[in-house]
Amino acid sequence: MWRHCCGCALAILGCCFGRVATGEVTSSVIVVCPGAWGNALDAWSMHRQGEYRIIRIDTESTATKLKQAILREVSQAQIPVSAVLLCGDVGLHETILHKDSKSGQSQFTPITPTFVVPTKVMLGPFTTPTLATDGLYGDLDNDGCPDLAVGRLPAKNGAELSRMLQRSIDYETSQSFGPWRDRIHATAGVGGFGVLADTAIESVARRLLSEGIPDRFQLNMTYASLTSPYCPAPNALTPSFIGKINQGGLFWVYIGHGNIDELDYLSVLDEKIPICSSQDVSRFSISDGPPIAILLACFAGAFDAKVDCFAELLLAQQDGPIAVISGSRVTMPYGLSQLSTEMMDGCFRDRTPTLGAIVLNAKHKIWKEKLTTSSPNRVSSNPADRFREQQQAMIETMAKALSPEDHSLLEERREHVRLMNLLGDPLLRIRQPIELALDCLTDPLAGSTLTVSGSSPIAGRLRLELVLSRDRLPEGLRPLNEYRGTPDELETMQSNYERASDLVLAHTEQQIAEGSFSLDIMVPATSRGRCVVRAFVYADDDWSSGSKRVNVRRPKT
Repeated sequence: MWRHCCGCALAILGCCFGRVATGEVTSSVIVVCPGAWGNALDAWSMHRQGEYRIIRIDTESTATKLKQAILREVSQAQIPVSAVLLCGDVGLHETILHKDSKSGQSQFTPITPTFVVPTKVMLGPFTTPTLATDGLYGDLDNDGCPDLAVGRLPAKNGAELSRMLQRSIDYETSQSFGPWRDRIHATAGVGGFGVLADTAIESVARRLLSEGIPDRFQLNMTYASLTSPYCPAPNALTPSFIGKINQGGLFWVYIGHGNIDELDYLSVLDEKIPICSSQDVSRFSISDGPPIAILLACFAGAFDAKVDCFAELLLAQQDGPIAVISGSRVTMPYGLSQLSTEMMDGCFRDRTPTLGAIVLNAKHKIWKEKLTTSSPNRVSSNPADRFREQQQAMIETMAKALSPEDHSLLEERREHVRLMNLLGDPLLRIRQPIELALDCLTDPLAGSTLTVSGSSPIAGRLRLELVLSRDRLPEGLRPLNEYRGTPDELETMQSNYERASDLVLAHTEQQIAEGSFSLDIMVPATSRGRCVVRAFVYADDDWSSGSKRVNVRRPKT
């Protein structure tokens, strides 16, 4: 075994993170990597050493031996360890050809092993007896819940590892402060749990996406349901939503069924069209703002399979997603909803700075016996907390109704602590905008001029928008009650899809200086109801954003 520590002599990278201070090193990270790949870590280690003490150790032949080595380093670390980065795929499957024969045997060559443990929640015919988890490498007290953030870069050689690590550096040092930083993509497949269950799940998912994501974000929706306005024409399904993702964004969330190397299928008349398969991943070409992919689906993160899973295929793309959070086996709607909700809160409400910490904190919260946001003996005065409590009660009731009588929701949540793994750099820093407070009338009249004022913390280009509330649809969409595959229906579907996520009613732009500003925006005469005023200030080295909800009133006659 070889071991190397990078000290904190060079705290030179603070400028790369804008507002992030990188002074005194207060945390260590254990990096597990095959010894022969050591040089692949050099650039990334220098990038990190202003914030972290890097402890490098060689991989081991079994997960048990590797965890013992990690525990030794944790106990000996002079600076507390906060994360573990596993470098290398679980193993390579090589075909060994026999002499004078075209047939061969598959031989498994271990690189960096994972834990394969018994499945505790057996729900449905597709549940496997075991599951793969990296989380146990961060479980210091053996209670089943990780205490350290854990991520894996499933590289197959040193060159691939170097490429993946360089992408982390590029992501964090990017000086691109455009709209991609305030954009989220969501793709959903048809549930298939039954009409009532699918309707209930879709309703909760839509509300969570509407209320759980801050108003400043543009949400691009794709829903593989033929009569939904968010469904593109079937013959353009995959290129349509990937084309939007290629514009860049903070997250790409997929909700639906999955397989080891592909997502679900859209059933169209007598044909099944894959939403996204292994052959489609090369379409991802996100040069600016690669998103973090969150795959709320079964098997898509089975990184111990004999073939590369869908999550690994995404990371293998030169310009694909920057990281993937996904399940290694059969996942369940309730457990996924709880984990994803906590991750959203960690990112947007708590502004947790790194991806690994967001996942770790979310796992801690769903591991607890009871999920609450306030004392059970009082009602919270915070509207966000009240909404969260109402949603939690609704989800718990629905989950109990859809589960077998003896099914434990606590065990389902805890199973997802093990099922969901991070393939990516756990230290990946997620940059947040400087908050921009806005002031304007909360009940403007349709057809009037709305004056929006505020104080910008930076100078730059101000873009001011009036948009529909995210749970609304723009005017002019043509409803589609059934699908027969006619050219007119295909055109209608594609037109609806391109317009459904475009909620901007009016916008204006102006160069502003740091400090107070005031800008007018016209409220369209035809607009009514719940809307949002959004403002973005883009500078060369930072950006600021803010929003305010308004309700457009009909003028008196």
